[in-house]
Amino acid sequence: MKTNIVTYTFLFNIIVIIIFSIIYASIPPSNFEPLKSKDKLSYIDYLFYSVTIQSGVGLPDITALSDLAKILTIIQQLILIGSAFILLSFFFNKWKYFNSSGYWFLEIKVLPSGIFIF
Repeated sequence: MKTNIVTYTFLFNIIVIIIFSIIYASIPPSNFEPLKSKDKLSYIDYLFYSVTIQSGVGLPDITALSDLAKILTIIQQLILIGSAFILLSFFFNKWKYFNSSGYWFLEIKVLPSGIFIF
């Protein structure tokens, strides 16, 4: 079974969400402000923040206050844009990559001349 680019992109985004939620939870809580005041932000709050940023939905109930939090959020948003660009360029590419089962995949062949064919 060949793993396709959609699966890789999905797994990449899940990994990015987890990494950034850990980063957000590890920096001081004063870098973020919840919409509704409560005692302390939990890991679930940071995970929620990371998922909404990575999904492109928009800013959730937490606001980045410090420059550090804002820069981290911008980096995560740029990663989202990059992964979306790669996925969309794959789907809108003029070459179609279908196997006999109808699943998308990317196959690279090297000709004897050393030229790559996608």
